[in-house]
Amino acid sequence: MAEPLDKAVRGCAATRELARSARAHGALLLAGAASPHEEWMSLVWGPRFDREHALGLLASRPGGGAAALPAVMAAADRFDSLASETKRRVRRLILRHEQRTLMRAV
Repeated sequence: MAEPLDKAVRGCAATRELARSARAHGALLLAGAASPHEEWMSLVWGPRFDREHALGLLASRPGGGAAALPAVMAAADRFDSLASETKRRVRRLILRHEQRTLMRAV
């Protein structure tokens, strides 16, 4: 019976770590994006983190992109290692954050 709880705890910890990384490097990764939430969703929409898209975003950032590359790739590895339900939770959190951001703007 402890196994589902252990999985949930590990999933929450991994989600918190992804959120920390997003806060630390997201501004650089998504600088100038018309819709940052849509960009995040495009990175995590599939079963694996879209590294090619992330590399494209970083390449378009003069100078600063290279510094964030190791952290972004580490976040990609963490996302890929999550269980499917935890990946869905990450997506729901992005959508919830977008809704809250829109509500504050009104």
